[in-house]
Amino acid sequence: MSLQLYFADHSLIADGEWALSEEAARTQRVPEGCPIILDEHFWPLQPWTEFLRRYSRNVSANTAKAYGRDLFQVARYFDSKAITWQTVTNDDLGDYRDYRLGQGISHRSWQRETVVLRAFFNFLVDQGLLSKTPWQQIGLYSVVKPRPVSYEMDIRALTRDQWSQFKNVGLGGQLPNGSMDLSFRGRSVQRDTTAAELAITTGLRLQEWRTLLQPELIPTDGGGASVVLESTTKGQRRRTVYVPSKTTDDISLYVNTERKRVVRNAQKWLSRHIDGLAVVDNIQQSTGKISYVYRRHSYRKQYFQIPIQHRAVLVEHRGGHIEPLSLFVGTTGKPPSQRSWHNTFTQANRRLQHFEGTSHYNRRPISPHDLRHTFAVVLLQHLQLRAVQKSRPGGAGHGTLSEHIISNPLLTVQRLLGHASPSTTMIYLRYLEEADALIQRAFDAWGDPLKDYSDYVIDHILAGGKQN
Repeated sequence: MSLQLYFADHSLIADGEWALSEEAARTQRVPEGCPIILDEHFWPLQPWTEFLRRYSRNVSANTAKAYGRDLFQVARYFDSKAITWQTVTNDDLGDYRDYRLGQGISHRSWQRETVVLRAFFNFLVDQGLLSKTPWQQIGLYSVVKPRPVSYEMDIRALTRDQWSQFKNVGLGGQLPNGSMDLSFRGRSVQRDTTAAELAITTGLRLQEWRTLLQPELIPTDGGGASVVLESTTKGQRRRTVYVPSKTTDDISLYVNTERKRVVRNAQKWLSRHIDGLAVVDNIQQSTGKISYVYRRHSYRKQYFQIPIQHRAVLVEHRGGHIEPLSLFVGTTGKPPSQRSWHNTFTQANRRLQHFEGTSHYNRRPISPHDLRHTFAVVLLQHLQLRAVQKSRPGGAGHGTLSEHIISNPLLTVQRLLGHASPSTTMIYLRYLEEADALIQRAFDAWGDPLKDYSDYVIDHILAGGKQN
């Protein structure tokens, strides 16, 4: 049996008697983004798809897709081993676990995958399709509910020197001495270095910064910019992100040089594919609202509400040419995919491997998420210093935030740099006045190439807040 995975997209139903209004699409029994597993006859595979349909009603579209991919892995494995949901045993589930770990996933990723696996079989029992779940419970744990794995605190922040070399040598095509490598063949140097700069100075996740729209960046009085995120965040939790002025300068340079050239060269492709693009009718910059037509449906949304799949194809007719709204664009005028960005980072790490032997290269490959970790630790250092200053004699005193950072700094670092949602970081900022200025000062002062910023946190705590 050859299984295939698809996701419900109501916008595809746009012609004739099948046409749906936006309101009707929202009320369909199959939710937007719902995973659908099809068998070799192109029929929904049951009860897998029915479970995913019901599950998708209670989670975000992004979460539904992630769980759909996890369950699809299970269905394909069962199919390859001639196992069915009726006949699966505890040993079969153990073999599947070993198979997934053998493919290279971490124990932490396996723990995540077991969430939907448990939910699926509990659903079968609830529906009377199985009399009991197939796993054997030993105490509180089983093959699909493993004991929590204990991890050393893993702060994957970069030193200033590591960041400089990754940006300039890995992404920017320079040699370690600062001269240009004439053999470097990178085609999008400004885009790649600007995107990395944006990631490290804002703490944005890859999905958040790769899907940014150019008009979303609203200038602030201090020279930086702010952007409100929701549809692209983990769990669709709305938050406002500040972009420091140095980063907005880099963005402006990229937009007015390399990006302009790429968009000009992409005009033929954009013109040929205009019917499949989301064409803007009107942008109200003062209210942050945008109107556009996509596959014969009209939409009017605030920027932060625009779905990820629409963001990639938003364009506007400007003075005789087609202008993509995506900030970072590829050769077709559309934004690079997550896989493409991971490939970009992989190529940059491979470049750095040619210069091994220098101390700042002696670390594992740098990933997009490492830039977010670095932002969190740089900012935490400044939060800790501020808290210490307030706690000194004659200081203004400290509130709940400062007490928490001083009394339990390692826990705070772990929470900031672990797998928490972006809103976890923003909880700390809600307790602070002038968060934008705080971020600006943090990166203005980022200058010691010899230290990882987790060292700063610990040093200042052990020194009682004294300057080193």
